[in-house]
Amino acid sequence: MSTGLLGLTPFVVALAFCSAVSAKETTVQVDELRCEYLRNPLGIDVTSPRLSWQIKSEARGVSQAAYQVLVARTPETLAEDKGDLWDSGKVTSDQSVHVPYGGGPLESRQPCHWKVRVWTDGNTPSPWSAPAMWTMGLLAAEDWQGDWIGVDWMKNNEGPLPWLRKTFALDKTPARAMAYVCALGYYELYINGEKVGDNVIAPAVTDYAKRGLYVTHDITPFLKEGNNCVALWLGRGWSMFLLEAASQDGPLVRAQFEIEGVADTPLVMATDATWKTHPSPITALGAMRSGDYGGERYDAREELPGWATADVDDSVWNNAVVATPPTPMVSAQNCEPNRILGTVKPVAVTKQEDGSFLIDMGKNFVGWLEMKFPTGTAGNVVHFEYGDTFRKDGTLQSYKQRDEYVMTDNSSQVFCLRFNYHAFRYVIVRGLDVAPALNDICGHWISTAYERAATFSCSDELLNRIYDTITWTYRCLTLGGYTVDCPHRERLGYGGDSGTSMEMGVVNFHLGAFFTKWLRDWRDAQADNGDLPFTAPHAQAAGGGPAWSGICITLPWQVYLQYGDTRLLEESYPTMQRWLTFLETKVEDGILAPHTGIGNPDSPQWAFLGDWVPPGRKQGKDRVDDRSTLFFNNCYYVYCLRLTANIAAVLGHTSESEAYAKQADALAERLHERFLNEDGVTYVNKEQPYLAMPLLFGITPAALQDDVMKALREDILITHKGHLNTGMHGTYFMTRHLTDTDQNDLVYSIVSQKTFPGWGFMLENGATTIWEEWDGDNSHIHDTLLSVGMWFVQGLAGIQFDPAQPGFKHIRIRPALVGDLIHAGSTYDSLYGPVKSGWQRKDSEVTYEVTIPPNTTASIMLPTDNPDAIRLGDTPLQDSSDVSGIRSEGGRVTFEVGSGSYTITAQLPADI
Repeated sequence: MSTGLLGLTPFVVALAFCSAVSAKETTVQVDELRCEYLRNPLGIDVTSPRLSWQIKSEARGVSQAAYQVLVARTPETLAEDKGDLWDSGKVTSDQSVHVPYGGGPLESRQPCHWKVRVWTDGNTPSPWSAPAMWTMGLLAAEDWQGDWIGVDWMKNNEGPLPWLRKTFALDKTPARAMAYVCALGYYELYINGEKVGDNVIAPAVTDYAKRGLYVTHDITPFLKEGNNCVALWLGRGWSMFLLEAASQDGPLVRAQFEIEGVADTPLVMATDATWKTHPSPITALGAMRSGDYGGERYDAREELPGWATADVDDSVWNNAVVATPPTPMVSAQNCEPNRILGTVKPVAVTKQEDGSFLIDMGKNFVGWLEMKFPTGTAGNVVHFEYGDTFRKDGTLQSYKQRDEYVMTDNSSQVFCLRFNYHAFRYVIVRGLDVAPALNDICGHWISTAYERAATFSCSDELLNRIYDTITWTYRCLTLGGYTVDCPHRERLGYGGDSGTSMEMGVVNFHLGAFFTKWLRDWRDAQADNGDLPFTAPHAQAAGGGPAWSGICITLPWQVYLQYGDTRLLEESYPTMQRWLTFLETKVEDGILAPHTGIGNPDSPQWAFLGDWVPPGRKQGKDRVDDRSTLFFNNCYYVYCLRLTANIAAVLGHTSESEAYAKQADALAERLHERFLNEDGVTYVNKEQPYLAMPLLFGITPAALQDDVMKALREDILITHKGHLNTGMHGTYFMTRHLTDTDQNDLVYSIVSQKTFPGWGFMLENGATTIWEEWDGDNSHIHDTLLSVGMWFVQGLAGIQFDPAQPGFKHIRIRPALVGDLIHAGSTYDSLYGPVKSGWQRKDSEVTYEVTIPPNTTASIMLPTDNPDAIRLGDTPLQDSSDVSGIRSEGGRVTFEVGSGSYTITAQLPADI
């Protein structure tokens, strides 16, 4: 079921709008303070962090005229309305998003407490916001005083995972204590036996040969007067083989603990050879590579109660081993951590013919299985095998996901994974004599802990289920600060897959910090000649092509459109330029030719892929023909050139913008001439992607666009009887084009199908997450076919950014009344505040409910050509003082509004 808001009627559930009130009846408040997209982040390393806030007011037409920001070293100073780090004074500006810190240079470890107030009219400021804070991390290499340490018993990254600990005494309770932990691998931090924080599978994933990420923890509450113990439990990370290649075995860690208020100068305790180490009960299973991410073997007989407390005698423990990993950069993890975000309860346990037990968790998810054992015999081994579906021969499709638990004699034991995760619905358990009880089984759902940004519901339950399944699948693909293709088999950050799901992602989730982190991985992965791989982090050989590497352009641009982030454009622009320069070396006879590179240097067949897995075409065989694929990749090349021209213009590089635009126009002209078929209205194999892409990317000349669009419409409605015939990229680009050109009836036809191929077909066949291929082969949790998830919010509800004023500074509300839908509604939590749009049809009238957040404006675009048929509340639209710029264009009446909530009624045209 789609998430409702208030549990009222379906229309109210979808919208939950409040009526507008006058400015005299309301006050202005400031809240939702964020620093670099995050709430109260610790240990960031952005030297000029950007601050954002939201204005709350129920009045119409509220906009910010000025602001004042205070940043102070202590909360006490801030409470006195003083900013000893920065007092911006009253700044005349409507900017409330990405306001750069403007005080003096920030030092390592610096606590920063801040608040803001705004002026919306006259000389009366709003009340100060509630205080927020951030702290700076370790900004210079010399700030790190500790060594990289590990253990000597792990060979080829195999063996028991290590415990590391250090004891020390404090004369008194500290005033402040911070921990900075950088693990090449995963870690958990314990102080005096208590785990610090709710992060799991930490830190986020990076290419350990390029960069390590550190996490900052406030450990003040955990320390005490007297004896203390700091301890680390290390886990084998995602790219340990990169360390193995550099003759570094096992996980490594570098950490330091800075304790204030116990002496005249801060006490700094860092990792070194004096730390004590001991094997833990966990041994990692599997190679931790594609096809064998394995799991863990937990031997309960090796447990050592209190291992992380000061009371344990560690005199017989080994000393840590100092290491020198090939990690040139250490950076703060400036994105949300992984967390357990919910639980999944099993629905059935069934005994199999071989004596094993099959657990059905009811739906696919990503995370951990927890199981309690009422009794146990020491040495008995329980085997777990996990999978997302069953093969045609009835065996579980596990991709070698597995765990083992070795029992002890304790009467009650519990198994749960710690430094890995599984993607599954089904679990086969072997080694138990008695079936586990449902109440003794629990699934922990884990994801990067970014926030939900959108809701959607409508009168068609199939569409609700598709939307919910798509958004749930996306959460299953985003552990570790990057988006994977699938979380069980490959676990790779494919640019092609994510290049099609990124817009769906930012429409439905707050991904500013998440994508900022991932784009740094892409910049790290670029070769000296400008080439880019198909996956990041780590340039592992994989299938792909230009539409995979091109995420270095498309993702920064998407983040800019959604959040107005120009800094990310600036940081990414040199990478774009170098990659486009590399592509120029692969141009033959005026067009981009098939080529290999660091993405897949040994296989031309897998290095120039086009639209991936359209219906009926399988992986590795029955691919789209070479000529159509050549056209596809060159269309995408035009797209990248046009976007880079736009980016250069935004950044003020006018001559470079003009050069990229000219290059795109020339290539577009060549493609049209060489690949247009004799019928004059289709290209190459005449299929849907190769009609939508030239329209979307400006390859088809204006005089022919209507005819090519007619051919595309006929192919969808007549040739394929309302179905799509597109793969991963084609689905995204066709949905984007049809939404942009207000042809939502075609998208509705495609999405509402219950027969093959389509999302409804998946659901009719038991899908709980979106499949990799339309027919269900291979992965049942995958990134390939999620892109249509953007259409529910952007198309049906009509909440859209305006490219001319990105980041939702100006909003477009363009709802689509399609099919037999009675109502549809959505909310989107922009950086300025919630945007709401919903509609309900009754007979020949439709009621629209729209809310626009303060400090923004909107164009409302309703599907009618008669302004006289529209009323704002009880007032004819043209008589309302709250609207301006009323005009009729493109089959819609458009008008401008400021912030506030609006109830609008309109008579429906006869053809809707």
